Formats: sequence, C-alpha cells, structure tokens
Amino acid sequence: MPGPLDVALVILFAALWPLAECFWLWPAHVRSVEAGVAGARSRVYARMLVEEWALAAAVLALTLWRARPLATLGLGMPAGWRLLLGVAFPLVYSILVVMQGRALMARPQALARLRDKLAPLRALAPHTAAEFRLFVPLSITAGICEELLCRGYLVWVLQAWIGLVPAALASMVVFGLAHAYQGRKFAMRAFYTGVGLGMLALITGSILPGMVLHALIDLGSGWIIYMALRDAPAVEGPAPKKAVA
Repeated sequence: MPGPLDVALVILFAALWPLAECFWLWPAHVRSVEAGVAGARSRVYARMLVEEWALAAAVLALTLWRARPLATLGLGMPAGWRLLLGVAFPLVYSILVVMQGRALMARPQALARLRDKLAPLRALAPHTAAEFRLFVPLSITAGICEELLCRGYLVWVLQAWIGLVPAALASMVVFGLAHAYQGRKFAMRAFYTGVGLGMLALITGSILPGMVLHALIDLGSGWIIYMALRDAPAVEGPAPKKAVA
C-alpha cells in the first residue's frame, strides 16, 4: 500500500515538476534560444537528463527501501505471446521510422514543409550534430524514466485507490499534461502516444516493451527532426507561448 512518501513523490513529478517546467523553466529556456545564447539547447537537455534520472532513482530507492518487488513497478519480463507482442511493436516502429527518414531525405520539399510544422518545437529540437549527440541519451532516458514514473510507479500508486484501468487512464492524462509546454498540438500527440504505451503495458503486463518503444519514438522523431533542421537557416523567430520524456 502506498505511504505518505509515495504520495509526496507523485505530487512532485506529476504536478509540481510539470508546473515548474511550464511557467518557469521552459519560458526561461525559450528566451535563451531566442536571444541566441550559445549551448542553450544542450544545457536544457543536460538539465532534463539530471531531473529524470533523479526522479527515477528516488522511485527505485523508495521501492527497495520498502522491500517491494520490482514487479510492482511493471518491471517484470513478459512471457509467451506477450513477449512477442512487446518485441514486435518496437521492431515494426524501427522499420517504419527508417523508411520514413529515407523517404524524407530524398524529398527536400518534404523536409522544408516539415521544418514549417516543427516551428513550435524549435527550442527543443536538435539543430546541430553536437545537440543531436546529446539528444540521443535524452531520448533513451525519457524512454526508461518516463515509463518508470508514469506507466509504472504512478499507476501502482493510483491503483491502490481507484483500480488498475482507471489508474492507467489517469497516467495517460498526466503524461499528456507533462508535455503541454510543447503547445496544444504536440501535447495532444504526447497524450495519444501515452495512450498507446499505456495499452501496451496493460496488455503485456510489463513496462519494459514500452520503455524500448518510447525511447525509439523519441530517437526516431529526433533523428527526422534533426535531418529537417540541420541545413535550415539559423534564424530564430518569436516562439509560441507554452502550456505543460
């Protein structure tokens, strides 16, 4: 049964952290990017890496301290057809994203249209090789830590009071809200991604396939975005207002 420390930790990462990101951290970062501050994106990537691993470490430390099985966080390995399903989704996604990336590279006009669509994400998206190199571990971190926090720990805590399926639904909403700093359009995409990852966790009984798929989604989208932006003119315009791995 969750205790007061569990509730406090959930409030921290599901409410206070997204609010701080939305109203303080992200606006400050956007101002830095618009001002042309060197290394602004790399610094925000590094900050996110530290934040996510710190929260994940707190969850694991509390779980081990309370002598709870790691399976309570969804860290058990699926078996049988569930394992096959958990392997199939990341594999199919990897094939599709490589095909999409190669098709885009062969069509400069499509890359130009993609650049226009990505304008709201320019403060987050990698533009240079150095930024992309740091974006790679950030994507892997998001896959591991965000799944552990949202699909594992948050679901376990809420399940004690509202049941498994409602807890999973609540985690999908929290996941979408946690990305609202990207604007309504991209926050909704994050919500739908969370729905898919949540369903995968429910079906397989594990968050491990979701960790792999989540990391691949972030890596794949980051790779395609980088290809679209790396040759774009280095012009920073006014960034849209934001909202809240």
